[in-house]
Amino acid sequence: MKPRTGFAVVLVGVLAVLAVLIVRPFLNYVLGAILLAFVLTPAQRRLAPRVGPRVAALGLVTLTVIVVFGVAGALLSLGLAEVGDVPTAVSDLPAYRSVEAAAERTLGIELPSRFDRALDSLTAGIADGVSGVASAGLHAFLGVLLALFLFYYLLKDSADLIRWTKRVTPLPHDVQSRLYDEAEDATWAVLKGHIFVAVVQGVVSGVGFLVAGIPNAAFWTIVMMVLAMVPIVGVSPVMGGATIYLLVEGRPVAAVLLVVYGMSAVAITDDYLRALVIDKETSLHSGVILLGVFGAAYFLGAIGLFVGPILLALFKATVEVFTDYYELSAV
Repeated sequence: MKPRTGFAVVLVGVLAVLAVLIVRPFLNYVLGAILLAFVLTPAQRRLAPRVGPRVAALGLVTLTVIVVFGVAGALLSLGLAEVGDVPTAVSDLPAYRSVEAAAERTLGIELPSRFDRALDSLTAGIADGVSGVASAGLHAFLGVLLALFLFYYLLKDSADLIRWTKRVTPLPHDVQSRLYDEAEDATWAVLKGHIFVAVVQGVVSGVGFLVAGIPNAAFWTIVMMVLAMVPIVGVSPVMGGATIYLLVEGRPVAAVLLVVYGMSAVAITDDYLRALVIDKETSLHSGVILLGVFGAAYFLGAIGLFVGPILLALFKATVEVFTDYYELSAV
């Protein structure tokens, strides 16, 4: 290796490590922005010739923010509606007052001073926790702000980014073209067969909850959407819990009907819709999807539920392209 080439490799490697360290604290938000940009790029391509790339990107970002915050606000409202009257202080709890009165009668001492000291220690611990929550809130605010900016620029400048990537990638043009095509097909296959089907299955299950009169059906619908992304697990735990709830409430007919609904409508949604929307040649085995969901969720957090299977699909597509082009299987 020539000295100049070696120096260039070392320099690029050092800068790459520094770049990773810079991105790492906000990696979840960066991946979320990339995923959203990928999903909405077709809409950007249709709108850009009519209104311009900037206006199109800004409109899509605004629409996404409205939808996301609208859904989050609706869920928060539902959650707050389920919360009853909660005592505002420990001393307001009936149990606290009963224990205090009994101790004063039996021991002849007043407990407020001792409890106050204990509560002071508890308050100090809570203050530390509040500080941590504030720090996490600031990090989340900066992350969301960064994700929105990245989302906008990825939509607006996606074509320029792809051209730059192809120019600096040391691979033949035909290999790059096939690699991009395979990666796009694999990503859409996972999005349709893994995420889209999970959302539909959660909605179908939620309709059954609503008809059966399960409390807070909207919340459990969101939970089932998430669980439906996990192979093997699926919506069964929540459906089973709802069935037990109906039996305990003395509604056996509703419980039986919910079981029948789950074994028919919900099961058909999972089996036939998944087979209908996913391309068999680019689909991943359920075991691979399970590994992608659990492994990426552990490594990346909540965003891993979405990007984990996609990353494994991209790895699979890359290996297949390189194997075919360079005939690695014949070596």
